[in-house]
Amino acid sequence: MYLTSTADVEKIVPEIEAMPIIGVDTETTGLDPFESELLLVQLGNLHKQYVIDARNCSLEPLREILESRKVKVLHNAKFDYKMLKACAGIRMENVVDTMLIEQVLRNGRRAEGGNGLAAVVERYTRKKVSKEEQESFINHTGEFTKAQLEYARRDVIYPLEVLHKQMPLVRKAGLEHTVKLECLAVTAIADIELTGVAIDQERWMSIAQEAQAKATEFHGKLDEQFESYIEQTGEQVLFTAGRVINYDSDRQLRDALLHLGIEVDSTSKAVLASLEHPVGKVILEYRQHQKIVSTYGATFLEHVHRKTGRIHCDFRQLGAESGRLSSTKPNLQNIPSDSEFRSCFIAGEGRKVITADYSGCELRILADMSQDDEFLRAFRNDEDLHSLVATMMFKVPVSKDENKELRQAAKAINFGLAYGMSSKGLAAQIGCPDEEAEDLLDKYFEGFPKIASFLEQSGRLAVSRGYSTTIGGRRRWFDISDIDQDRRQRGSIERKGKNSPIQGTNADMIKLALYRLREELHDRDVDAALVNTVHDEIVVECEESIALEVQELIEKVMRAAGEYYVKSVPVDVESAIADCWSK
Repeated sequence: MYLTSTADVEKIVPEIEAMPIIGVDTETTGLDPFESELLLVQLGNLHKQYVIDARNCSLEPLREILESRKVKVLHNAKFDYKMLKACAGIRMENVVDTMLIEQVLRNGRRAEGGNGLAAVVERYTRKKVSKEEQESFINHTGEFTKAQLEYARRDVIYPLEVLHKQMPLVRKAGLEHTVKLECLAVTAIADIELTGVAIDQERWMSIAQEAQAKATEFHGKLDEQFESYIEQTGEQVLFTAGRVINYDSDRQLRDALLHLGIEVDSTSKAVLASLEHPVGKVILEYRQHQKIVSTYGATFLEHVHRKTGRIHCDFRQLGAESGRLSSTKPNLQNIPSDSEFRSCFIAGEGRKVITADYSGCELRILADMSQDDEFLRAFRNDEDLHSLVATMMFKVPVSKDENKELRQAAKAINFGLAYGMSSKGLAAQIGCPDEEAEDLLDKYFEGFPKIASFLEQSGRLAVSRGYSTTIGGRRRWFDISDIDQDRRQRGSIERKGKNSPIQGTNADMIKLALYRLREELHDRDVDAALVNTVHDEIVVECEESIALEVQELIEKVMRAAGEYYVKSVPVDVESAIADCWSK
């Protein structure tokens, strides 16, 4: 049924209220919620669907339904949520997203055709869905065609049909908790994108220009080191315009180093750091500054929205198979915590930024899952775990002040284990020979046998079952079809099987915290909003006078979310109030 007046919308409210579950969809003139127009809003069930002309009808009669706890089924709910909130001021609640459910079900498995609506509908119902009509809504004006209205109507039906097929598979795999968690987190992540982050563009450019000057300086120093080589070889193919070596090219750099009598298999960070010749350090300095220029230069500021003046990145809720979020356009998750660039993300006048993160989150998860006695005791007694591990490994007293280099080695191992780090990875991390790194790992596992047993069992189970699980039951599937013939594949799966339960549980914790924090902030009706999240970190912007209150709330919510999964050790949260993103 096509509705073109507010009076018609008011009439259907009782029917919609009587439906236990409804499908919801929107059609818009574009993808940007700040610049696009809401054209149609569709809702209904499998038996009856309503297509509402949002240009001519007020959506106010539907506000109570859409903002209620009634289940709303959508595919890619984040998009429709943002459009409804930005264009109509409606804060849709209790969404079930069939796209996220499909990603949870197939996590790690190949999804032929992807997880878009057309592919998923065909996968479950064998129906062919043409998305060509979707493009007809871009910048649409005037009346709607019958084909457009029929297309819009069917977009209510499809997710409901898919959900009916998905849920038995969800229950069979024991994924109910993960599916519920992902659906609950959608609106919090959508709010982060809508709110965006403010940025000091002048400061950003100043830091970027300083990095460019440093990169140019060290490029010149490298030219001096290789001056005779450059003069000797002339303008051969090894060089770029201006007879300058491409120091970002592994092959060209190895050729140039050979001229200095330095023969290396690669120009990795670990190899360069181990060189006795001073050129190694110069190359590393150049690369450090050049990376800053290429990653955080002026092009980053192109993402500042012309209407809001803020950056609204795109979070992929299941951006990694571990369950972690990823961020694009731009990537706000790869800005190092010790980088000056973080200070460019600001709160604005009369406001504050609160940054909170889980302290040693993945190690606490490892302690809980392995039940290692020493790890449990260290966390329960609030001891320095890295010093404890180093003391047990090296049989000498270690602290932040005594034998600090040994603490650093233990710290590298502790954190590396959560990523399935091998001896080669450790060697690269701390700059030592492979044999020495292997010996360090042996000592580590001798001192903490339950850690070794847990990791070994996790890797073995991933190979034998073809999947790994988090504390909450999230699954990551692996292709084990050629596991007996391919040793490299087996090793890769074992490494992923070791780190996925840890990283995945961390992802579950942060998503639960995001959902609960969004609810608390809304219920308290305070001037505070989620603006960013990075793995085990949440960033909130709020009015200055309530900063302490909000800080306490964030810590409380994050601890409770962590303790929902981690039962054996306390969950610690560290936070700071500042004028910018500070940690």
